[in-house]
Amino acid sequence: MMFPHLTEGLDDMAKLTRIPPVTLHLGAHRTGTTTLQRLMTRNAALLARADVRVWGPERTRDGMLAGVVGDPGRVHPRRDVLAHRAAGRVAMLRSEMSRQGVSRLILTDENFLGGLRENLLMGRLYPTAGPRLDRLALALPGVDRVVLSIRSLDTWWASCFAFLITRGFAPPDATTIEAVLRARRSWRDVITDVAAVFPAARLTVWQHEEMAAAPLRACADLSRVAPAAWDGKVLNASRPLDELERRLHDEGCPTTLPQLAGHYAPFTPDQRATLRARYDEDLAWLSDGAGGLIPAPNRPPAEGHIHDRRPGHGRPPQQMDATG
Repeated sequence: MMFPHLTEGLDDMAKLTRIPPVTLHLGAHRTGTTTLQRLMTRNAALLARADVRVWGPERTRDGMLAGVVGDPGRVHPRRDVLAHRAAGRVAMLRSEMSRQGVSRLILTDENFLGGLRENLLMGRLYPTAGPRLDRLALALPGVDRVVLSIRSLDTWWASCFAFLITRGFAPPDATTIEAVLRARRSWRDVITDVAAVFPAARLTVWQHEEMAAAPLRACADLSRVAPAAWDGKVLNASRPLDELERRLHDEGCPTTLPQLAGHYAPFTPDQRATLRARYDEDLAWLSDGAGGLIPAPNRPPAEGHIHDRRPGHGRPPQQMDATG
């Protein structure tokens, strides 16, 4: 057992409640997650009328999951005590929801997978996603659907670097870029980690390249409720190149960032091609059924960019059309 004390303490807790069932939205970071979360928050009343509740980062990071979330490498008996209490709080809240007639609870927080700083420091894509989700699953029984959004690795890493610059980090140096290129961990590995933790859950994988521009569609897919009109605002987008350079200058790090068509571009053309090829391999793996994790689609990939594993594995996936 990875967390023996926590596991032993939560065996009985897990029996308290598995309802309402849980949809877990894991992001990932830099895939339009903040915009989607804001849309669901603004439609909370509409969702509530459909007996759907949403816990976003403002709830999942307010201490409710203390001891559950965070670096899985921090082992301390006190943390397991906090995790047990957190599981009890969640169980009681879900029991109350059940009494109120709530039929679905959605948890959306990209930090469940890990943090961008960890990705940067290790030069790898969510290296601790499996242990983090193991811990979450113990405290949150009844997850029957998991949704993950993925993005081409060259633009995903570039967006991560740009975001971290706005948080006081220096631009990636040659060593960091080389570490990213050497690491063979890709979305395929992240998806495999997620599926291993939630083997009975329906697993849906969105492609950022289509879904980021369609938060209404994403919200409807998550909740099965058509939200009110979106105001069109994209939140937490990468900052313009000149703004990044000004920030670095103000922090005592004057530099000219590499650019492509006026956008920050930390990779050379050959490096971008390497990362894109890796992403293409991930998409091909998904379209072929992801090693049995997701049944192969019975329509050409061009007709949709959602890969869906349903419980039981025997039924073909349902892909959304252009209208969601």
